[in-house]
Amino acid sequence: MQADNSPRRIRGVMERQRRQQINNLYSRLASVLPPLPEKLPKPALLDYSSTYINNLKERIRELEAKKEELKSDGSTSAKDLALQAIEVIEKGPIVEVNLVTGLNKGFVLHEVISILEEEGAQLLSANYSASTDRVFYTIISQAFSSRIGIETSRVQERLKALCGPGCFSPALEGN
Repeated sequence: MQADNSPRRIRGVMERQRRQQINNLYSRLASVLPPLPEKLPKPALLDYSSTYINNLKERIRELEAKKEELKSDGSTSAKDLALQAIEVIEKGPIVEVNLVTGLNKGFVLHEVISILEEEGAQLLSANYSASTDRVFYTIISQAFSSRIGIETSRVQERLKALCGPGCFSPALEGN
C-alpha cells in the first residue's frame, strides 16, 4: 500500500487544483461577457472573448474620436455654428429665406423674422424640417407695400452679419 504523500499522488492533487483554477477562471471570464446563447466550449469562449474585447476597443476609439470632434465644435463661436447656410430668393413682392442650422445650437428664429419685418416684410409662413443633424427653415414673406418692396440686398447683409461670412450660398454671394 502506497503512502498518501507519494510523488504521484501529490502531482495528481496539484493537477486537479490547476484544472479547478482554470475552470474557475473560465467561469469568471464568461461572467463578464454579454449573455451567451449557449454554453461554449473553452476554446470558443476564448475566441468569443477576444473578439468581444477587440470590438470594445474599437468602440472606445470611435467614441473618443466623436468626443474630440464635439469638443472642437465647442471651441468655435456659437454664432458660426447656429446658422450654417442662408439663401434669400426674391420672387417679385415675395421673399423666400431658406436657412440651415445645426441641432441644439441656440439658433433663435425670431432674430431672422425681426430682420425681415424691420426691412419692410410681412411674414406669410414659416416652416421647418429636421434631419438627424440639421434643421431646415423656409420663411416666406411679402412686402408691406408693393410700391416700396423689400431691399433683399440689405436683408442678405443683415442675415450675413447674424451668421458670419461663410453661411450664404455661393450663388448668392455676388448678389
